[in-house]
Amino acid sequence: MGMYFYVGTAPTTPEEYRSLSRGPEIWDRSWNTSFMFCAQIAALAEMLKLPSGVHDTGMDEVYIDPPVLRAFLAATFDYLSRSGSLPLRRMLIGVVQTALFLDARATGTPFPIPPGFDDIEQDLDDIS
Repeated sequence: MGMYFYVGTAPTTPEEYRSLSRGPEIWDRSWNTSFMFCAQIAALAEMLKLPSGVHDTGMDEVYIDPPVLRAFLAATFDYLSRSGSLPLRRMLIGVVQTALFLDARATGTPFPIPPGFDDIEQDLDDIS
């Protein structure tokens, strides 16, 4: 059983859920992979005190809000450029790479990664 990622706003009521016309899936991964990503992006959002644009419904669906995710990625790169904490940066590589992948799938264009983030760009194409 996996979790499905969609572009859009997560339903907030049972009526919205039933009437929601879902767009195409942008990602379908195992529950463990999806759970770990959602937990990590939520922790990063809490640390930055910004919404991530990733809305885990607590079921088997996750919704991505592209403009909010883009702003979140920009803030993440800004924070990482100022942080200076190599352990933190190493811990965040996977979650940032996955967020970049989802952003590209949701928007159709890759996020412009700022200079100095070769470690995050490395192997980014491996995520599928």
